[in-house]
Amino acid sequence: MGKKNRSYKSCFVRFLSVILVIAVVVSVCSCKADNRDFDGIRFGKTRTISVLVDSYDDDSVVNSSAYAKYIHDAVLRDCNIDVKFVSCNNRDITHGTMADISFTDNYSYVTTNYKMNAVINMAPYLNEYSDSLSDLKDLLGNVNLYSCTSDPSEVWYLSQASFEPDAQVTFIRADWLVKLGLDVPTSRDDFYKCIVAFRDNADVLLGVDSDSMIPFFIDNEPSVSAKPLLDSFLDTDISDKDFYVNGYNRTTQDGFSEGLRVLNDWYLEGLLPSDFMYIRPGTKESYEPIENGYVGAFCAEYDYVYKILGNDGNYVAVNTFENKDGEYTYWNEEYLLQEGLKIYIPATCSEPLACLVYLNWISDTDNIEAVQNLSQNNPDENLGYDKYLITCDGMYPNGSDLDNESVKQARETAMDVEVVNRGCKCVRYNPYFFDYIETDVDIKALYPDSTKNFTCGVIASESGCFDANYSLLYEDYLCCGAYAICYMRESEWNKVVVEGNMLPW
Repeated sequence: MGKKNRSYKSCFVRFLSVILVIAVVVSVCSCKADNRDFDGIRFGKTRTISVLVDSYDDDSVVNSSAYAKYIHDAVLRDCNIDVKFVSCNNRDITHGTMADISFTDNYSYVTTNYKMNAVINMAPYLNEYSDSLSDLKDLLGNVNLYSCTSDPSEVWYLSQASFEPDAQVTFIRADWLVKLGLDVPTSRDDFYKCIVAFRDNADVLLGVDSDSMIPFFIDNEPSVSAKPLLDSFLDTDISDKDFYVNGYNRTTQDGFSEGLRVLNDWYLEGLLPSDFMYIRPGTKESYEPIENGYVGAFCAEYDYVYKILGNDGNYVAVNTFENKDGEYTYWNEEYLLQEGLKIYIPATCSEPLACLVYLNWISDTDNIEAVQNLSQNNPDENLGYDKYLITCDGMYPNGSDLDNESVKQARETAMDVEVVNRGCKCVRYNPYFFDYIETDVDIKALYPDSTKNFTCGVIASESGCFDANYSLLYEDYLCCGAYAICYMRESEWNKVVVEGNMLPW
């Protein structure tokens, strides 16, 4: 009797397995059949999807904003997709409560869940419906589309496209230029002539405060506060290997010393703060001279001056530090880190194609601008438009969110700079993405002040002592960890690129 029971049980299990397989096949087939009413732009039957919003307000709040209402109505009209926005409250992929379109800044989280089949592979849809997803592909580009693996047939997340300028600009006192009859500088030589004129006419420009004149302001981290100048001496023709080996420190790269030499000359000529080596970034000593109107020029992010001075700033943003090819460059050493917003579709989503069609709609440049422009007429909205434009980080270049013409001009100036995006932690291995060769050493953690001590010491060299002082301080800097990182990076490069050992990848 026991054998019969086991036999019946075995037959039942096999029967149930067959039924389950048939159910899965039917389900898959029905999903494919459902997409037959998609004409490349619009679905015949209304699709309903949920989209995560970076907010912990109630769902009713994230759906009631002007941006949510506009997007909902426009996407329903254009694509026949009914969008429901949801907040981050009680969203958990392990409990199946994530939105159909979700995002995270935790690379390991989304990658681990993909390996556990909890996240959908978007690659088949990106390939099959390529023409229908052209706006999404154009906005993100291959780097952001294929950033999670070396295999383009696997895409479990999309990286945001950033339109926030990476490059710093140089701010110079526009009213001082006018007062002294000077043209707005566009080269290093022109800039030098301007700050010399500021120094020589301090009494005209500042009157009784002439002793407080600072023609060109830097702080005790010159590699940051004078970055546009120092970057202009770096060679854009550098090989991938040399860039990787020297990229983390940047100070070991050919040309950096010449930038320090220029700053040393300016320091000796009284064009920099005499006590710059004691001025810490972000302190009142770093921004009070600008607030008080004593600074002729300084380098910063495009909107910095307007954050501290509002609309009353007399500065104009310029690019003045050209490289050997006459171009303005900004070296981005931290390109495409594993951190950053990752957009994914959880396996609980029943409408992955509709999700990608929605992402394509929200990536259309006209739609981006339309959503951004809503902020002009809705200044009291609690949620910003950026909460909804998840494929686009930062104001799209043609948007009109910035109503201050000076800020717009500064932003356009920053956008004109060519960003060198070869990265300090990675090597281009194929046309789809950047992969990383990791060296688990952080020179900032081991020797937190090594870079500032080196650069400040060199810039403050006494007259005629630059070369000797540079050699001495550079050797100390290498011994503080820079040499170790360069050595490790060269070893890792050889292991991967020369020997073909892909294990570190």
